[in-house]
Amino acid sequence: MEKIKSIFLPKAFVEGNPYITQLSENLEKVGIKLAFPSLSSSTTFFLPLVILQEKADFVHFHWLDTFFAYPNQFNNILKLLIVVFQLILLKLFGIKIIWTVHNLKNHENINLTFDRIYSIIVAELSNAIITHCQVAKEEVIQEFYIRNKDKVFVVPHGNYIDFYENKIEKVTTREKLGLKDSNLVFLFLGSIRPYKGVFELIDTFNQIHSEKIQLVIAGRVHNDSQEITDMLKQKIANDQRIKFFPGFVPNDEVQLYMNACDAVIFPYRDILTSGAVLLAMSFGRACIAPRKGCIGEVLDEAGAFLYQIDDENGLMNAMNSAVKKHDELFMMGEHNLQLAKEYNWKNIAEMTADVYYHC
Repeated sequence: MEKIKSIFLPKAFVEGNPYITQLSENLEKVGIKLAFPSLSSSTTFFLPLVILQEKADFVHFHWLDTFFAYPNQFNNILKLLIVVFQLILLKLFGIKIIWTVHNLKNHENINLTFDRIYSIIVAELSNAIITHCQVAKEEVIQEFYIRNKDKVFVVPHGNYIDFYENKIEKVTTREKLGLKDSNLVFLFLGSIRPYKGVFELIDTFNQIHSEKIQLVIAGRVHNDSQEITDMLKQKIANDQRIKFFPGFVPNDEVQLYMNACDAVIFPYRDILTSGAVLLAMSFGRACIAPRKGCIGEVLDEAGAFLYQIDDENGLMNAMNSAVKKHDELFMMGEHNLQLAKEYNWKNIAEMTADVYYHC
């Protein structure tokens, strides 16, 4: 049987994304042929790419942010009309549309009116919608007024086991990062963006008066904002227990930070799906996170300190619990690693392929 051909859009989010890399590699193994937009492809005019160049059977959308990123509202309106027109033509040409919903809205809260309009329209025109957990499915159905609930499928987010190198021992990593071997080390790793609550994390950490704990913050400030970088450095200047490593963390350095810590913290203000949680679990680390979105379905009390996102003392209480249970954190991490193994990409690719075949 001839392979189904799908093209992942939009291009700005599918290039170099580890989630996309693992999904696409495994989809190919189960009979879905994939195409990606070239560097010269237009984000706005994707119809010629889909129909003429790639002759795709499916268009699989992921993050929609690039469609409404213009500061000029007239340009956003014009692009909306162009994109919707192309989506309707895709339907008329018999090309199926799949949308994986990673977020209910963009993290920077940019042009939220357009964000919502695009989401509702793409949800309506999609042949199938993929969410990463049951909670996300229910939220997406309600948020985007989806009438046909049967077209919304749950396909979990995959793990990162074997994707990143993982061979440096804790003693070596702590020596490299200047961390005390006997201390409890908390880690925040990844892009530093407002919704991730890094400033709140620092304030909370400052209130825990113990010389036996340290906090590592490693990642690139979103859009390389010098103002936010300076604010972070100023905020941690009076607490020698906090170490800040600014800048993008290359793939081969992820293990350095993960293997140096005892617990990874996700002080998110709002979240639907978190690949970063699967990353921490893949390295066998205990987690501290809000019981929100898919996090509460992926993590459990045996491997994480979960708190209610609207509890102003939730993060503090969770961190204090981790301090009290320092000796248990290793086994909690091992528990998370076993859970992460269940989210293998072979199964996830097969589940995603089933959605294609359903269409």
